Parts: sequence; structure tokens; C-alpha cells
Amino acid sequence: MLKEFIEHIQKSTQPIIQQVGDSTFVIKGIGGTEELHPAIYHPDTLPLHSLEALVKMVQTEAASVGEPLYITIPDHLTVRCFGQPQPDARFFRQVYYEARATDVPGFRDGFREQDKAIIELRSRFAPGEGVDYLLDLLSRISKDSNVATTDNGVSQTVEARQGIALKTVEPLKSRVPLRPFRTFQEVEQPESEFLLRMDDEGNIGLFEADGGMWKLKARQTVKAFLEEQLANLVTSGAVFIAL
Repeated sequence: MLKEFIEHIQKSTQPIIQQVGDSTFVIKGIGGTEELHPAIYHPDTLPLHSLEALVKMVQTEAASVGEPLYITIPDHLTVRCFGQPQPDARFFRQVYYEARATDVPGFRDGFREQDKAIIELRSRFAPGEGVDYLLDLLSRISKDSNVATTDNGVSQTVEARQGIALKTVEPLKSRVPLRPFRTFQEVEQPESEFLLRMDDEGNIGLFEADGGMWKLKARQTVKAFLEEQLANLVTSGAVFIAL
């Protein structure tokens, strides 16, 4: 009797599989009902590290995909290429490629010693008027100089006393246009303004002053580059590019 009772309990608590149209449900008694979804098998997204690699992959494989490809630039370091949603896979959208700029030095706000500032200006910034101005300024202020600064919150002057006889006053530009390497190396780096300051020890301070608008400019530059490189596919409707 006890054995039959246990078997009855086990049987009554086992989930029941029920097919309703194209959907499959599992009935768990007091645990409720849950729809079973088939596993979606898809290839992994191919990681890339340059825009050139992304362009090559799209040019050589776009025709074999058999559907339009979509390219977006979600941020200044990332480009994604994906296809249309698949109805037979619960409208899953396959991301074929993702390019990430992994070799970008970037920029960090703050003060720098003169030697470090010179190295960064020559290695982490694209050449330009702002870089030339800062290198020239630093070349005329040595560590041995007695440097005094005057800052009214809008503009700043640097007074450098060299030895006993020479005394110069150098007015600083309050803002300097610079182009740090902050996005993919294949495109022109976005220019933005930087607030320039110098402390009493001659350390140079650079601070981003455009509210991050350079990120949008970088995305627009990447988009223009891809539209040019994939012009034939964009014209034919095989590839769509958006920010």
C-alpha cells in the first residue's frame, strides 16, 4: 500500500510536456507552466582589431551571407556588423564581426612633469598647432628656473626667472586644440580643446574642455571612413551603416 502511494506521488509530480500549435510547454503542477524554447546554435562573433580587417571581412563575405548587413558604431572604440533578425530562431540577430580599437593610448586629465609631457606630446598626440605650441613653451621653461604663475581663473601667465639677469613673462593660452590618439588608427583623430594650466613647479596640466563631444566626432569620422571603403556595397543596398 505504501509503495503504491509513493509511486502515485512520484507520477503526479512529474512534469507533463504539452504541445500547443508550434509551441511546447512543460506543466509542473503547482510549480506552474513554462514554455520550452529550442536552443539557438549560432557562430561566435569574430573579434577584430582594426577597421581594415572589418572592411576586408565585409567585402569578401557580404555576398555569401545572403542578406543585408548592418554596421553601427556604438562608441569611439567599437564597430559592430550584424544581420537581420531570424524568424525561425526567435528573431535572433547574429553579430558577425566586432572591431575594437585595442591599441589606442587614450588621454588622461591631470598635471605632468615637463619630461613626461614632452614624451606624451610626441608619442600620444597627432602633430598639430597645439602640440607645436606646447613643445615650444616647454622648451623655454627649464626645471632650473624659478617659475611663478598668476591665474585669474580665465587666463594664466608664467613668470620664469633664469639666473639673476633674465626675467620673462609668458602668457599662456587658456585653451589649446589637440588631437590625442583616442580612436581607430586608420582615421584622423578628432580634435578638441583642452584647458591648459601650469603649476609653480613648471608641471603642465591638460584637461578636456569639450564635454566629450569628441566622441561623437570620432564616431562620425569612422562612419565616413567605412562609407568610403564600402561604397559599392552601400550603393547596392548590401550594407547599411549608421552611428
